[in-house]
Amino acid sequence: MSERPHGHGPTSAFWKVAGVLVGAQVATALLAVVLSGVFAQDRSAELLAGTLRLRLDAVAEEVEARAEIGPFGDVEIGDRLRADLGTRFPDPLALLDEAGAPVETFGDEPAPEVPPAALDALDAGRVAVDLDAPGGGWGLAPILAPDGLPAGALLVRPLRETVAEERSGTVRAFWRATAVTVAVAVALALLLGALFSARLLRPVREVTRRVERLGEGDYADRLPDAGPDELGRLARAVNEMAARVEASIQSLRDTDRLRRELVANVGHDLRTPLAALRVTLDEAERFASEGRTDDVEEAVAAARRQAEGAAALVADLFELSVLDRPDQSLRLEPVPLGELVADVGRQHARAFAADGVALDVDVPPGLPVVQADGARLARALANLLDNARRHTPAGGTVRLTASATGSEATLEVADTGEGMPPDVLAHVFERYYRGDGPRTRGAGTGLGLAIARAVAEAHGGALAAESAAGEGATFRLTLPTSGRNPEA
Repeated sequence: MSERPHGHGPTSAFWKVAGVLVGAQVATALLAVVLSGVFAQDRSAELLAGTLRLRLDAVAEEVEARAEIGPFGDVEIGDRLRADLGTRFPDPLALLDEAGAPVETFGDEPAPEVPPAALDALDAGRVAVDLDAPGGGWGLAPILAPDGLPAGALLVRPLRETVAEERSGTVRAFWRATAVTVAVAVALALLLGALFSARLLRPVREVTRRVERLGEGDYADRLPDAGPDELGRLARAVNEMAARVEASIQSLRDTDRLRRELVANVGHDLRTPLAALRVTLDEAERFASEGRTDDVEEAVAAARRQAEGAAALVADLFELSVLDRPDQSLRLEPVPLGELVADVGRQHARAFAADGVALDVDVPPGLPVVQADGARLARALANLLDNARRHTPAGGTVRLTASATGSEATLEVADTGEGMPPDVLAHVFERYYRGDGPRTRGAGTGLGLAIARAVAEAHGGALAAESAAGEGATFRLTLPTSGRNPEA
């Protein structure tokens, strides 16, 4: 069998559609992110400047609270506060006096040059930040004495590392947003590609698949109705072609299957009785050579019984093979149900009497005439009676009754034998199943109940069994009183 590409293989139209959509979606998403960043850049700078002003103002308030500020504006910084101030900003932080001259730098950097704009801010007593100033920008926060007059200022210059630190979170968020946006765009593109390809290409793919399966010998599959368009007409044409081919092939398959099954069953099921027959005849020959006349007669009688059993097995196998055919021909004719039941009961009365089992036949008046194959229906009842007789001990009773209600007739065979446990009841209609214990007593091919059920189903009816251990068994055969349509 040749390999064919799967529906979503690398050469399918799905990946072509999905590729175009993925590219378009990703490009759109990236453009949206970039434009959002450009449009928000000015606003981002304002927010960053405001954040830095708040940080500088907070540090200045901390100096005012922890440093010693004299009446003439001199600021004394303690060692602990000095160490703390060295960690407040990643850029150099310097202390200016009230005139704007550098007094001390917290860190290893030299004293910075104070921009003129910073001096103006100091004179005005306001916190100021300039991110675009030459040299990397600067930030200043005045330090106020207890009387509210400027006592100095804190100057951060440059602001490169501080700005980078503040922007790091924004940058990470930007890249996370970019990654999420791209992932969502790809997923959405794949989903849209799947939907588009399914909607547009699925009918073509289904027709292709169906034609390929026809070539492989699968004639049962059918294409769904694709509507009134060209694809729908193509699908219906393929379905009609497949149906005609299937009808032609199925007849040949059924005939060949029945032939092979019959040959296989006969070969398999006759192997054991024929082997036993051969052994018995060999014994008879040995007894004859030894002059043991009585043993010869007994062996010949056993061989005769084995030959009769093999003949019965062949007949049962042939009957089952005919009933299993989907076009089995029943010889339907009007059958008076009451007469049929009474005749079958009379035919089995002697066998029941010989085994010491009472047979009670109850045929009420007014039973309907059914359209049925009388010979096969009698065979099914005979099999049920034989099964009940073999599994009912001497002194027991088997009851054969018939009834009709509405459009259904019921034939029932009930015995007072040892009954069947659930595990046996579940398999009782299987071919050759005999179970264990007393219910296996007596002769039989193991096909009687299977034939009885096949006869019931061939007439459009059913055969069911009810039993419990120690309570006997009841077999109930139901038939439609209107008969069975041979065409069904």
